[in-house]
Amino acid sequence: MARVRLGKVVRALGLGGLVGVAGSEGGVARVGRIELRRPGSEAGEQRRVLEARRQGKLWAVRLEGIEGREAAEGLVGCEVLADREELGEPGEGRHYWADLEGLPVETGTGEMLGRVEGLYVTGGVDVLVVRGERGERLVPLAPYVTIDRESRRIRVEAPEGLLEEEKG
Repeated sequence: MARVRLGKVVRALGLGGLVGVAGSEGGVARVGRIELRRPGSEAGEQRRVLEARRQGKLWAVRLEGIEGREAAEGLVGCEVLADREELGEPGEGRHYWADLEGLPVETGTGEMLGRVEGLYVTGGVDVLVVRGERGERLVPLAPYVTIDRESRRIRVEAPEGLLEEEKG
Protein backbone atom coordinates (compact mmCIF):
# COMPACT_ATOMS: atom_id res chain seq x y z
CA MET A 1 0.00 0.00 0.00
CA ALA A 2 1.26 3.46 -0.90
CA ARG A 3 1.74 5.85 1.99
CA VAL A 4 1.13 9.55 1.47
CA ARG A 5 2.07 12.49 3.64
CA LEU A 6 -0.96 14.27 5.07
CA GLY A 7 0.85 16.84 7.15
CA LYS A 8 2.93 17.36 10.24
CA VAL A 9 2.19 17.62 13.96
CA VAL A 10 3.16 21.20 14.79
CA ARG A 11 1.91 21.56 18.38
CA ALA A 12 -0.21 20.28 21.22
CA LEU A 13 -3.66 21.84 21.50
CA GLY A 14 -5.14 22.33 24.96
CA LEU A 15 -4.67 19.98 27.88
CA GLY A 16 -6.61 16.95 26.69
CA GLY A 17 -4.12 15.36 24.27
CA LEU A 18 -5.18 16.92 20.96
CA VAL A 19 -2.44 17.44 18.40
CA GLY A 20 -2.41 20.26 15.84
CA VAL A 21 -1.72 18.97 12.33
CA ALA A 22 -0.70 21.43 9.60
CA GLY A 23 -0.82 20.72 5.87
CA SER A 24 -3.59 18.14 6.03
CA GLU A 25 -6.19 19.90 3.85
CA GLY A 26 -8.74 17.64 5.52
CA GLY A 27 -7.14 14.34 4.60
CA VAL A 28 -6.64 13.46 8.25
CA ALA A 29 -10.43 13.68 8.74
CA ARG A 30 -11.01 11.11 5.96
CA VAL A 31 -8.94 8.26 7.36
CA GLY A 32 -9.42 5.90 10.27
CA ARG A 33 -5.72 5.30 10.95
CA ILE A 34 -2.54 7.28 10.50
CA GLU A 35 1.15 6.61 10.82
CA LEU A 36 3.28 9.02 12.85
CA ARG A 37 6.88 9.08 11.68
CA ARG A 38 9.61 10.95 13.51
CA PRO A 39 12.08 12.96 11.37
CA GLY A 40 14.88 10.75 10.07
CA SER A 41 13.04 7.53 10.89
CA GLU A 42 12.01 4.95 8.31
CA ALA A 43 9.29 3.39 10.46
CA GLY A 44 6.44 4.99 12.31
CA GLU A 45 3.78 4.13 14.82
CA GLN A 46 0.16 3.45 13.91
CA ARG A 47 -2.62 5.34 15.68
CA ARG A 48 -6.38 5.29 15.24
CA VAL A 49 -7.95 8.71 14.56
CA LEU A 50 -10.74 9.26 17.10
CA GLU A 51 -11.60 12.83 16.09
CA ALA A 52 -10.40 15.36 13.50
CA ARG A 53 -11.82 18.84 13.14
CA ARG A 54 -10.73 22.14 11.67
CA GLN A 55 -9.32 24.59 14.22
CA GLY A 56 -8.10 27.77 12.56
CA LYS A 57 -5.40 26.86 10.04
CA LEU A 58 -4.72 23.51 11.74
CA TRP A 59 -6.59 20.26 12.19
CA ALA A 60 -7.22 19.33 15.83
CA VAL A 61 -6.77 15.57 15.99
CA ARG A 62 -7.48 13.17 18.86
CA LEU A 63 -5.51 9.94 18.57
CA GLU A 64 -5.97 6.65 20.32
CA GLY A 65 -3.54 6.30 23.23
CA ILE A 66 -2.58 9.99 23.39
CA GLU A 67 -3.95 11.51 26.57
CA GLY A 68 -2.84 14.77 28.08
CA ARG A 69 -0.77 17.66 26.83
CA GLU A 70 2.60 16.05 27.60
CA ALA A 71 1.83 13.03 25.39
CA ALA A 72 0.66 15.35 22.58
CA GLU A 73 3.80 17.49 22.89
CA GLY A 74 5.87 14.34 22.44
CA LEU A 75 4.49 14.01 18.90
CA VAL A 76 5.44 17.51 17.73
CA GLY A 77 7.57 17.25 14.59
CA CYS A 78 6.14 13.89 13.48
CA GLU A 79 5.08 13.48 9.87
CA VAL A 80 1.49 12.27 9.49
CA LEU A 81 1.00 9.60 6.82
CA ALA A 82 -1.88 7.44 5.66
CA ASP A 83 -2.67 4.81 3.06
CA ARG A 84 -3.49 6.57 -0.23
CA GLU A 85 -6.32 4.11 -0.93
CA GLU A 86 -8.11 5.16 2.26
CA LEU A 87 -8.27 8.82 1.22
CA GLY A 88 -10.56 8.38 -1.77
CA GLU A 89 -10.85 11.13 -4.36
CA PRO A 90 -10.00 14.67 -3.24
CA GLY A 91 -12.92 16.29 -5.08
CA GLU A 92 -13.28 18.58 -8.07
CA GLY A 93 -10.41 21.05 -8.42
CA ARG A 94 -8.55 19.60 -5.41
CA HIS A 95 -5.46 17.39 -5.32
CA TYR A 96 -3.41 15.43 -2.85
CA TRP A 97 0.25 16.41 -3.01
CA ALA A 98 1.26 12.77 -3.36
CA ASP A 99 -0.77 12.55 -6.58
CA LEU A 100 1.19 15.45 -8.13
CA GLU A 101 4.72 14.33 -7.31
CA GLY A 102 6.49 12.93 -10.36
CA LEU A 103 3.97 14.28 -12.88
CA PRO A 104 5.37 15.87 -16.05
CA VAL A 105 4.90 19.64 -16.35
CA GLU A 106 4.66 21.37 -19.74
CA THR A 107 3.85 24.82 -21.07
CA GLY A 108 0.77 25.61 -23.12
CA THR A 109 2.94 25.30 -26.24
CA GLY A 110 4.04 21.78 -25.27
CA GLU A 111 7.54 22.63 -24.01
CA MET A 112 8.53 20.14 -21.31
CA LEU A 113 9.59 21.94 -18.11
CA GLY A 114 10.32 18.82 -16.08
CA ARG A 115 8.64 16.79 -13.36
CA VAL A 116 7.19 17.74 -10.00
CA GLU A 117 9.79 16.96 -7.33
CA GLY A 118 8.22 18.67 -4.36
CA LEU A 119 5.86 21.29 -3.08
CA TYR A 120 6.01 24.35 -0.87
CA VAL A 121 3.04 25.34 1.24
CA THR A 122 3.31 29.11 1.39
CA GLY A 123 0.13 30.09 3.21
CA GLY A 124 -1.10 31.76 0.03
CA VAL A 125 -0.62 30.03 -3.29
CA ASP A 126 1.22 26.73 -2.99
CA VAL A 127 4.25 26.25 -5.25
CA LEU A 128 5.33 23.24 -7.31
CA VAL A 129 9.05 22.47 -7.42
CA VAL A 130 9.71 21.34 -11.01
CA ARG A 131 13.07 19.92 -12.08
CA GLY A 132 13.98 19.42 -15.72
CA GLU A 133 16.89 19.57 -18.15
CA ARG A 134 17.33 23.29 -17.49
CA GLY A 135 17.29 23.01 -13.72
CA GLU A 136 14.73 23.79 -11.06
CA ARG A 137 11.72 26.06 -11.51
CA LEU A 138 9.15 27.15 -8.97
CA VAL A 139 5.64 27.21 -10.41
CA PRO A 140 2.80 28.71 -8.35
CA LEU A 141 -0.37 26.59 -8.33
CA ALA A 142 -2.42 29.48 -9.67
CA PRO A 143 -5.38 29.69 -12.06
CA TYR A 144 -3.11 29.29 -15.10
CA VAL A 145 -2.05 25.79 -13.99
CA THR A 146 -4.22 22.89 -15.17
CA ILE A 147 -3.86 19.44 -13.65
CA ASP A 148 -5.19 16.73 -15.94
CA ARG A 149 -5.70 13.74 -13.67
CA GLU A 150 -6.71 11.41 -16.50
CA SER A 151 -3.61 11.99 -18.62
CA ARG A 152 -1.46 12.52 -15.48
CA ARG A 153 0.06 15.80 -16.76
CA ILE A 154 0.28 19.38 -15.59
CA ARG A 155 -0.04 22.21 -18.11
CA VAL A 156 1.13 25.75 -17.33
CA GLU A 157 -0.29 28.71 -19.28
CA ALA A 158 1.99 31.14 -17.41
CA PRO A 159 1.95 34.91 -17.73
CA GLU A 160 4.83 36.31 -19.78
CA GLY A 161 8.11 36.30 -17.88
CA LEU A 162 7.14 33.81 -15.15
CA LEU A 163 8.96 30.82 -16.58
CA GLU A 164 11.81 32.63 -18.28
CA GLU A 165 15.28 31.63 -17.15
CA GLU A 166 17.34 34.15 -15.25
CA LYS A 167 20.28 35.53 -17.15
CA GLY A 168 23.32 35.67 -14.97
